[in-house]
Order: sequence, then C-alpha cells, then structure tokens
Amino acid sequence: MDDKKYTGSAMDRRYRSDALDVTYNVRRCIHAEECVRHLRAVFDNTRRPWIDAQAAPADQIAEVIHLCPSGALHYERKDGGAGEATPSANTIRLWVDGPIEIRGDLHISGAHVEIADETRVTLCRCGASENKPFCDNAHLKSGFQAADPPAKPGQALTVTGGKLHIEAEANGPLYIRGSMTILNDAGEVIFAGEETWLCRCGHSTDKPFCNSMHKQVGFVAD
Repeated sequence: MDDKKYTGSAMDRRYRSDALDVTYNVRRCIHAEECVRHLRAVFDNTRRPWIDAQAAPADQIAEVIHLCPSGALHYERKDGGAGEATPSANTIRLWVDGPIEIRGDLHISGAHVEIADETRVTLCRCGASENKPFCDNAHLKSGFQAADPPAKPGQALTVTGGKLHIEAEANGPLYIRGSMTILNDAGEVIFAGEETWLCRCGHSTDKPFCNSMHKQVGFVAD
C-alpha cells in the first residue's frame, strides 16, 4: 500500500449494478480464481472491464465472492439483500509454502493499514511481499518453503468468535489476539488460544510462530 492508510473495500475499485456493487483491490488479489471458476459470466479475466456486476443475480454473485480467500473482492447490496455474514469463529489456515489465510471478525492494523471490519484476508509470511501485510504471491518467486506443521490433538477453545485483532508489528511478526484456531493446510488444529505471534519474515525455524529470527536477519517492514 502507499503512504495513505488503507481502510478496506470502501477504497477499492467499484463495479456497479442496480442490485449490488462489487469492489475489487488488484493488489490484494492472489489469483486464487475462485470467482473465475465459479461465475465466469461476471468474473472474466479475458475481457475489460473484467467484472460485470449485472451479469448474474445478486445472491449468486455474493455467494461466489465469499469464496475469495484474500478479501480482494467484496460487495455492497443495494437491493435489500443480506450482506456478508461475519463468521462465528476466527480461523487461521496455513498454506504450504504460501500465505496465512484468515477468516473471521477481523481488525487489521499496521503497515499503513487500518481495517476495522474485515472477514477474509491472506497475509504474507515469506517476508518478500511488496504489499505487506498482504500476500502478493511473492512466495512463488522467492522460493519460500514452509512445510505443513503436524496436528496437535486436544486443543480446543472454550469461547469462539469475537473480534480478532491482527497487528503487523514494525520490523517484526504478526501479533494476533482474540479467540482463534490455527489449522494446517490439511485442516488439522495446531493451535487454539487467545494470543500468539506469527512469523512474517520467513525465517523462523518454528513456523508458523515467531521465534525472533527477524532480529537476526535484519527484517525490515512497516
């Protein structure tokens, strides 16, 4: 992001229809292409403009946008239909050799970002993104490797949901506080708790958790 603080989808490019507006942030997009695969009539990356918000019913468009892991796509209903529901639990999922996907009731701060209400995001953990704290697929070029951590049975939350605060600490990790469950790429629980620090420099030997390697490698990031 540039020096202007990014506050979320209200600042993103807007594609309008009578029933709903679709918003899109190209810099948050990691090209998972859930939208293209599930509703090409609306999301067709071979044409310009690539989004046609009038090409399908609003409910169908909304359902597909919910699949977008990065939060690059959002929508605003204008027809009285329901907006995106806030997930009842905060879930962090680790992609093998890739980013951190988080879904829940999210507040994201740091690195020129202040988003009070978010539901979906993919955050960089390779240290190479040029759009920190968000993933920009730099891990594909940097050779970042992060094996799937093993499950840790027996971990469970007594309280789920509520606001999850995610702070990108300057030159340091992601500080996360609030009720959360962390899953490996296989969908198995590796952590359940209310506070943790996750590596975003790419060098921790205890991934996904920070072990202060950012200090040794001289990691620099807003």
